[in-house]
Amino acid sequence: MKFSEMVEHFERSLPGAESFKTAKAHCDAIMQDEPFQAAAAFLIAGFCRTYVLLYEDQAVTSEFASKNKQQLLQYMQHLDRALATQDPAKAYVAINEVLQQYLASDRIF
Repeated sequence: MKFSEMVEHFERSLPGAESFKTAKAHCDAIMQDEPFQAAAAFLIAGFCRTYVLLYEDQAVTSEFASKNKQQLLQYMQHLDRALATQDPAKAYVAINEVLQQYLASDRIF
């Protein structure tokens, strides 16, 4: 699986823990099969893992789930655009930008 395929799949999925679980599984495959995309997949997998650990057994509102899905999707899309360039420097900058955006956020996952 490629990173862009994972992003498209996540975008089409319903909000909630199952979508985050599936995205993590896709990230695990990407880390094994796509060395150039591995660091970005590792970052996203960590976000997905945390979301599932925190919220899988919790009753969350659809608004909360949608907001979190949208935030992760924005991170994914930003990384995907950088990875599409095949430029390691752009990928590195994008990973750092996502991390900085996350650190400035509410850190919900």
